[in-house]
Amino acid sequence: MEKSSKISTIILWVLMVISIVLFIFMFTAIDNEINPGAKAVQLITLNINWSIALFALSAVIVLLFSFLQVFTDKSKMVSTLAIVVIFAAVIGIGYALANSEIPSFIGVEKFIADGIINETISKWIGTGLNITYILFGGAFLSIVGFSAVNLFKR
Repeated sequence: MEKSSKISTIILWVLMVISIVLFIFMFTAIDNEINPGAKAVQLITLNINWSIALFALSAVIVLLFSFLQVFTDKSKMVSTLAIVVIFAAVIGIGYALANSEIPSFIGVEKFIADGIINETISKWIGTGLNITYILFGGAFLSIVGFSAVNLFKR
């Protein structure tokens, strides 16, 4: 295995372990559904911020490597730009379909009072969920499509 591949694999495993540890700490800190407790609220906020940071980091890396590929390999410029445009379109569609209404759940009043959740944040949470649904749907359709193509090729 190449050195850069080993380094990226190690980084990915470290990020995954950090994510799992944060989730376990958050999950075990919750006292009950009605009153999760101050420590649990802090850990929930930390997990949300960690998720935002990971998403932003991955988006920056995807865009950076897309643009680097465009400038280093002219033959793949069209396909790389198409991928970037599709990525931007998925984000745009997810944002357009997102609802800015604040969801109703146990303890939402505290998050609203503290300013943790507002209509803008709710809109971006909806955007993230819609992007996830679109990407899962695309993955499912590609699996079904490639299976059908392979079935008819035989």
